[in-house]
Amino acid sequence: MAKYYEAVVKQILEIPTRTGTKTKTIRDRLLVDSLSITAVEATIHDVMKDNTNEWELISVKESRIVEVISSEQ
Repeated sequence: MAKYYEAVVKQILEIPTRTGTKTKTIRDRLLVDSLSITAVEATIHDVMKDNTNEWELISVKESRIVEVISSEQ
């Protein structure tokens, strides 16, 4: 049975301004359907491999979410 895991990814963005560039840190929370924490880490690295920004996987923890119900439209 698959579980849901919450992964936190920190990205460092460089935003151009009139006087140069500004560094901004963003933390994204991702919900991953997986069998283990190791598989979540591999999935995140696979998804983020083409990201040109500097990024780091901060944490992975098991989510309290037990099911995701999608609406059919």
